[in-house]
Amino acid sequence: MKILIWQTAYLGDVVLTTPLIRTIKNNLPTAHIAFVGRSFIQELLKGYEIELITFNKSLRESLQILRRIEDFQVVISPHISARSALILFMSKIPKRIGFDRSELSWLYTHTVKHSWEKHEVDRNLELLRPLGIKKYERMPYLYLYQEEKERVKRDFALPEEFIVLSPFSNFPLKEWHLGGWIELSKRISMPVVIVGTKRDVEKSKVFNGTKAINLVGRTSLRELMAVISLSKLVVSCDSSPVHIANALGVPALSLYTSTSPQYGFYPLKGFYLVPDLSCSPCSPNPKRCKTGTQACLTFIRVEDVLEKLTDLLSA
Repeated sequence: MKILIWQTAYLGDVVLTTPLIRTIKNNLPTAHIAFVGRSFIQELLKGYEIELITFNKSLRESLQILRRIEDFQVVISPHISARSALILFMSKIPKRIGFDRSELSWLYTHTVKHSWEKHEVDRNLELLRPLGIKKYERMPYLYLYQEEKERVKRDFALPEEFIVLSPFSNFPLKEWHLGGWIELSKRISMPVVIVGTKRDVEKSKVFNGTKAINLVGRTSLRELMAVISLSKLVVSCDSSPVHIANALGVPALSLYTSTSPQYGFYPLKGFYLVPDLSCSPCSPNPKRCKTGTQACLTFIRVEDVLEKLTDLLSA
């Protein structure tokens, strides 16, 4: 059997589909599995013995990919966009499984109820029910090699023990205020490493002059994974480093602002803090503040973060 997994969303979303891969492999060991996602999957999913098909959503690629996937018997799509539903319908793959919340959900041959009350991992695993699979592998997992860890530790002169802070997100309303991050970095007794992408470099300059090691914009994806794997704990906004950390066995502390753990993207290993506001939460990926106050960005206190951080380190 040839099974296709289709998830063309963000980095964290793909990390949370790794239990799908592992569950299919455990239950259908002879199946050929392929994964369609953005170009970063080539690095992120290295080590998985599956076919990786990159798709960056251009019109030309949309036409080309139909030829690459037409001989699959089953496709499982956690992605809920109309584009995904339409392409998969045009592929004529006989069994197309998606969520009932998906746009153009009627183009799927099988739909599964989408429930916000579940963790994203558990929602995704429900997509396997039409295949008769009920024994699940729940924890996300990423492969990383010892030589990668040793190289990163050497190249960035990392200390023996440290905490990773990840202040940035694709959505600014998911970011706890920078003043809080700066104060937190100063008050943590252990060495601190700041991570982020190239687009975050300017914002990260506020950490200049602090004791923090600023690696923002300096790491490849594999290097970021290695840095996180060497850390004792990751403190992050509601973003992919939380899920990368858990997939590498590292606990994470999520600091929520406009979003909420009720959407199902909280750490499976670790904890989270949420603002106690009547307007909270906004949406899974908010683009504007409902009240215009952005009160959620500053609600969580540094003292609360330090207390929970201490609890997690001593657990």
